[in-house]
Amino acid sequence: MTQQPSAAELAQVRAAVQDLARHAFELTGRVAAELTTALETEATPRRSHLGAVERLVQPVLGDPAHPVQGAGFVAAVGLLEDAAYWLEWFAADAEGRVQRLVTHSEPQGIGFYDYESLPWYVVPRDSGHPHVTGPYVDYLCTEEYTLTFTTPITTGGRFAGVVGADIAVPRAEQLLLPPLCAARARLAVVNDDGRILSSNSGHHVCGDLLPEGWRTSGSAHAIEGLPLSVVTMAD
Repeated sequence: MTQQPSAAELAQVRAAVQDLARHAFELTGRVAAELTTALETEATPRRSHLGAVERLVQPVLGDPAHPVQGAGFVAAVGLLEDAAYWLEWFAADAEGRVQRLVTHSEPQGIGFYDYESLPWYVVPRDSGHPHVTGPYVDYLCTEEYTLTFTTPITTGGRFAGVVGADIAVPRAEQLLLPPLCAARARLAVVNDDGRILSSNSGHHVCGDLLPEGWRTSGSAHAIEGLPLSVVTMAD
């Protein structure tokens, strides 16, 4: 018989996931607020008007205690006068140094990074709400499983882009595994597609997909405000 978690165990896992999201969304919220104000004062925004991004994210990325390892702004296509596509993005390297991410922003160029169809951009653009994407393999930055938290911004009633923050799954698990492993039941944190973020079982690892019907099995416990759930796994 499958061991069921107690209400207290579920609450502790939920709280850990929500705390993880809080770290990311507090940063994206601050950047979004200041960047919105800066862009609204410019009739023709340019890359030079995005200085608030580096100023706000650099102290966070340089703090080894903070789980966010990459953050920045991804402009709506056509927003900036001097770049149709643009990522104002920064990341901490293995030594903790904050580096600007350099991408190919010209559609005709080799290696052009077209973000218009990616869920971390599309979902907040279309919904108008913050979103969590992942876990997915971030081939652009780290080549490891990552969670991306994005917050949309608008200027003059027009979608202007998203502010995002990346948390690598290994770093996320440092916060999630203690309450998961304290539970007697086998538990996993999964996204809305049924893809596992983290679990307390070696049989269920990050990236695995749950079988269809997991939502209606009675073992899924949604995490309020996030596209994530805690799921009781069969023994």
